[in-house]
Amino acid sequence: MKKITFLAAMLISAISFTQVATTSFEEPEAIGGDYTDTGDATVTHDLINNTDEPFVNYTSTANEIGFTASYVPYNTPGVGLTDGDSVGVTTSKPPGDNPYPDGDKGYEISDVDGNFILEFDEFELTGIGAGVFINYFIADTGFEGDGTENVSGSDRIRIYVKNLTDNTEQDILNSTGTDINDIGLLGAWQEGEVSINDMDSTYQLVIEVRCNSANEAFFFDNVRFAGILGIEKNAYETFSVYPNPSSNGFVNVTSTTSGVKYISVFDVLGKQVINTSISSDRLNVSELTVGVYIMKITQNGISSTKKLVIK
Repeated sequence: MKKITFLAAMLISAISFTQVATTSFEEPEAIGGDYTDTGDATVTHDLINNTDEPFVNYTSTANEIGFTASYVPYNTPGVGLTDGDSVGVTTSKPPGDNPYPDGDKGYEISDVDGNFILEFDEFELTGIGAGVFINYFIADTGFEGDGTENVSGSDRIRIYVKNLTDNTEQDILNSTGTDINDIGLLGAWQEGEVSINDMDSTYQLVIEVRCNSANEAFFFDNVRFAGILGIEKNAYETFSVYPNPSSNGFVNVTSTTSGVKYISVFDVLGKQVINTSISSDRLNVSELTVGVYIMKITQNGISSTKKLVIK
């Protein structure tokens, strides 16, 4: 699997994104029909591409991001993908004739009778922050369970970015603990995103799906890794946030310069949960629930983003 490197960008006065690497699954051929796993459905294993069946893996030969798939069985294994299922690169649109946001192809995962793991090419930050974006579509309203058990009838979707350097993770979407029917994101294309800026680290975008019905289908498109211009190391190191993780209802946001700090905080679904300004260092976060958030700090035309953890 190749590695994508984000190089340092020239400092500008405000944050903007410059597209670095993408995939809308347009590069691989879309082959109709079901994919049938030839591996052992009772054990964890990598999936392979089969002749005349949809691509589940792809090594990019041009500018698109590559991806690889694997399968993890339930605690009590079922048939998995050995009975033939709709997974991989496809031109089949989500129910209701919902076109793909970019191009005419996407990636479908449905009826896996276990856990389907899709991992994208690793990418490395070198002196620059990055944003990771993905469009996803969740079909049906017949999902079961809350995803907390690795069993049939405990459906789950998780999209996240893994820091391979320090083994931490940031969620874009995580339904664990909630019935997918209740997350309010079904039946329409959604865009998820997360900002990351731990310098000199290697990251990977991962999708995990658990479902047991052909109607329980997930579609993905328009994956983008974008460098964040204006977050060079010097700008990043202008601000500090502590204690982080925080469990006492506040954090200190300090700066190497003086002036009012404008602060926005977003949850893992991209919803803004704090929008304020402070002239001191203390920020009240007592209304935030336990979880991971992204904090954007702007002062005197310099902006940076930080990961904030509430315990």
